[in-house]
Amino acid sequence: MYTIVRSLNNNLVLAQDVHHEELVLFGTGIGFKKKKGDFISDEYVTKVFQIKTSGENTSKILDGISPEMLSLAEKIISLADNKLQKAFNGSLLIALADHIQSAIERISENMTLNESNLQWEIPFLYHNEYEVGTNALKLIKAETDVDLPDIEASFIALHLVNAQQATDSMDETMHITKITKSIVMAIQSYFNISLKKDTIDYSRFVTHIRYFMNRQLRKIQSNSSPNDELYGIIEKQYPDAFLCAQNLRTMLQREYSITVNNDEIIYLVIHIQRILQITK
Repeated sequence: MYTIVRSLNNNLVLAQDVHHEELVLFGTGIGFKKKKGDFISDEYVTKVFQIKTSGENTSKILDGISPEMLSLAEKIISLADNKLQKAFNGSLLIALADHIQSAIERISENMTLNESNLQWEIPFLYHNEYEVGTNALKLIKAETDVDLPDIEASFIALHLVNAQQATDSMDETMHITKITKSIVMAIQSYFNISLKKDTIDYSRFVTHIRYFMNRQLRKIQSNSSPNDELYGIIEKQYPDAFLCAQNLRTMLQREYSITVNNDEIIYLVIHIQRILQITK
């Protein structure tokens, strides 16, 4: 059972649960002729988004975003849920709705974004997220009759990537994306191979590299003692992947002042070796 805080439109309300947590609820007709204090049964709710606001009032945040943009963002998140097999939270709902609304406003004001490396890096690294982004542009066109530029597919994809990481910082996500691309390019160059970007294996590999980078930037170290024996075994068993990982260690130190310990080298070697075996 939910208590309505505010009806946003016929199918969208801001409500509280029994723990007084503010939520955005979707469901056919749940907002029709509803007022503050009315109750909604769970059976009429099709989707629930918990909004993390860092102390800021959720209703105030929603003031600047049209209900139509929230509904559009919810549909895009449903596309992402199905394609990526992930469950996204309310932070993405707000971020996406706000971004799409701003993008549409820029078009109406004849403002365009300059081309960016981001436009090319996102499809390279995050093929599945980018595919959701391109489908999102088609959905936006169908619902608003606005043609957003292709670069917006990359921005939507980046929001999806950001929502999968342990950060709410888009700047940090872009920084991780830049370094992740450098790592993938270095691996391809070292082995003179081209990884297939549209495969599940590639997507998993990039995810592992992204987790690796998250740990490096947060300086998260393993609680266990360094495993020198395993390090030696890995070096002998996978010499090519090991040397590649050592090259990456040097590159990360030189270009980004990131120090990679031996445990993380083991992690890199294992995943480099795995993607090599799949690629051959």
